[in-house]
Amino acid sequence: MNDDTPRAIDLDSVDHVLTTTRSVRLRLDFERPVPNAMIKDALRIALQAPTGANTQTWRFMVVTDAAKRRAIAEYYRLAATDYVAGKTGLSRTGVTMMREYQEADPRQQQREAMMKSGGYLMENLERAPVMLIPCIEGRFENDDVFTQASMWGSILPATWSLMLALRARRLASAWTTLHLRYEKEVSALLGIPDTYTQAALLPVAWLTGGDLKPAKRLAVEEVSCWDHWQGREPGA
Repeated sequence: MNDDTPRAIDLDSVDHVLTTTRSVRLRLDFERPVPNAMIKDALRIALQAPTGANTQTWRFMVVTDAAKRRAIAEYYRLAATDYVAGKTGLSRTGVTMMREYQEADPRQQQREAMMKSGGYLMENLERAPVMLIPCIEGRFENDDVFTQASMWGSILPATWSLMLALRARRLASAWTTLHLRYEKEVSALLGIPDTYTQAALLPVAWLTGGDLKPAKRLAVEEVSCWDHWQGREPGA
């Protein structure tokens, strides 16, 4: 077979990984070590993600030292207190677990479970055997939308690919950002240069229990627009 021949893709397996990669908080195995080789394998997959102008100016901080994990967890808990008290900028955007929805809305139905799992992770974060912090070179918080989108677009796809690769290896992770309230302090702790921006914090551990399932989401028709913000699918 010619090496250039397109390989058949098992859509069922691909779709399963894509639809069941969750932010796992309650089912992290805090007792079982995660081999460095598996983290590196997942990172190799992540490095195939898009990167603006092919600059590849990303860095991935792997934190396994117990004392540093405890220190990061303390910053995370401080930020969580601010978040619950409505003291972060997310309160202005409405991106908060405190937001109320209609009773039939799947987001409202899942709210209590999210609060429970979020609290559990907050209390136990340092127990995760590995923490991953994706970073991108540059500081762009004061730049225009084009610049910010280009910079975030050079690290967030790789972060999601990393979570998918971990999931495919039966490792669980959770996309968190609370520690960024104390980004400078965490950078100082880990020696991250102040010319780099941290994008997230992924606690990583083996998944406990059975398989994961797709989450309840809003219908595609509720969140998709065709040709105009008020536009509907042609012919629908």
